[in-house]
Amino acid sequence: MKNLIFCSLIVTVLLYSCKTETKPTEDVVNTDTIVKEQVIDHNTQYRLPSPVEFFIYIKDNKSKYNKEMLNSPENISKYYTTSSKAINFGIYASDLAYCTVFGQNQETFIYFTKAKNLADELGLTEGFDEQVAKRIDQNLNNSDSLYQITTDGYWQAVTFLEAHDKSNLLPYILVGSWVESVHIAIKSVSKFKLDDPLVIRISEQQLLLENLIDHLNSIGDEQLNDIISKLTELQAAFDLLYDNPEDVIITEEQYNEIVKQISALRIQFIS
Repeated sequence: MKNLIFCSLIVTVLLYSCKTETKPTEDVVNTDTIVKEQVIDHNTQYRLPSPVEFFIYIKDNKSKYNKEMLNSPENISKYYTTSSKAINFGIYASDLAYCTVFGQNQETFIYFTKAKNLADELGLTEGFDEQVAKRIDQNLNNSDSLYQITTDGYWQAVTFLEAHDKSNLLPYILVGSWVESVHIAIKSVSKFKLDDPLVIRISEQQLLLENLIDHLNSIGDEQLNDIISKLTELQAAFDLLYDNPEDVIITEEQYNEIVKQISALRIQFIS
């Protein structure tokens, strides 16, 4: 049951989107579409917003697409250990979601390919396979189709992890995706302003991070200790927000410290 809850969480966190936000198009074959609504029926102990929702919010607030903020596709050759591959699979999946939301179809194909390469090395034989790659190639001019295909692909991949006792990879994927999403949000802020909707949304990661740490601690995997330690240090920076006056959500100094720690953590992950 614990694995099922976490499986549901990871799908929600990475590439699940509400039906009101996207619509399948005629280019997406109905028989290929995975039914994802069942994920919402599970009662999770906590829930994190998906990168898709985060990136839609970023786009709606007039931010422009910037591929320079993404993990370079060339970095993939750096990842040798299972944990680094899983973390960067989550990072590339988040980059993939960002490209898809901003309608960057060619970049969507590139980042899908990189995610697929890591998926292959992690033993993920579903969701990021040749069939999905072919569907993406055939729909490069249809953003709605790419959105649906990549969402379906990730759901298939996570289901495969759960069914084949590879759920130990999921915490790393989750952390990689979350860090990359917050990194992209931070890079989308041109200048700190207390009333900037993106700054406020970044500050709201405070409770989400706390829940993420609690979940990682509950797994009891010693290999996660270093990541948990770094996330706990980041949580301490977020906790300072509790001391602010009611009319001050986050100060520039607090924001800069969070930015610094997210940047350091991401550099560690992608290097």
